[in-house]
Amino acid sequence: MIEHNSLIVDPLPKPPTLEGSIEAQLHSCAGIAQVNRYSWREAREAWFKPDTPIIDVVLARRGAKLEGSFVEGGREIPCRAGEIIFMPPNYTLHSRWEAGERRSMCCVFSEDCYSDLLDVDWHDKKLAASLNVENGHIRSLMLRMVNEVLEPGFASSLLVESLATALMVEIRRHFDRLDQGDQITGGLGMDQLRRIRERLEEEDASNAVSVTDLARQQGISVRHFSRLFRASTGQTVSEYAANIRLERAKSLLANSESLIKEIAFQCGFQSASSFSSAFRRATRLTPQQYRDARLVD
Repeated sequence: MIEHNSLIVDPLPKPPTLEGSIEAQLHSCAGIAQVNRYSWREAREAWFKPDTPIIDVVLARRGAKLEGSFVEGGREIPCRAGEIIFMPPNYTLHSRWEAGERRSMCCVFSEDCYSDLLDVDWHDKKLAASLNVENGHIRSLMLRMVNEVLEPGFASSLLVESLATALMVEIRRHFDRLDQGDQITGGLGMDQLRRIRERLEEEDASNAVSVTDLARQQGISVRHFSRLFRASTGQTVSEYAANIRLERAKSLLANSESLIKEIAFQCGFQSASSFSSAFRRATRLTPQQYRDARLVD
């Protein structure tokens, strides 16, 4: 039986059948940032209609793939959601999940603070694009917020407020670009970025993906591809690929019993030592320290 839900709980929207807990949260006048753990034993379906803007980034998951569509967008065919989704206020997201577990950070913005930034024409194309926000600036800001929520320090609320404001500015810029044509101005289209991410997510040490491979996939020169990619994401291809490897590594360390050298190979590293060095530069922890910390959680 399908249940229609538009409830804001804790204060995030979720079906009553969803089992989960708040791992950590921080409040500021800009809103609330929460790291959550959810799990469900069978496929679920629900309708969310938040009255304030929400953005969510996946930190780790086992199964739990999500697809959805906005009722007001007139697009009945659901789209597979990406790692970052944005829910504009007063639009109804029809969501479907596979069984599994998911850890994510959700930021609920105060609409009073950002009403001017939310003066957006949410036409069909923007609503569909909000289910897969491919933007390096937005991703970096959200991951910085995750670190602050999990390890708060001096003036944490002020820092979260600043990050939330920067996020809303980048979100507005991101969606404004969609009004300028089928492709992001001076950059790559949303479908192109999705295919690039999927290709990088399939990479391992025996199937390394180069910039040349990605450029050839798009049918353009390496130099032109690199320029368009940076204009679209705010990152170089190597920076973007490194972030994807790090996300995969964190998920595998937290959700599998694979040996660290096996995880290194699966994430495209030629050796456990090069993986450990890269992981430590990005997180200040060794892979084993990260795994141990997640087990304690």
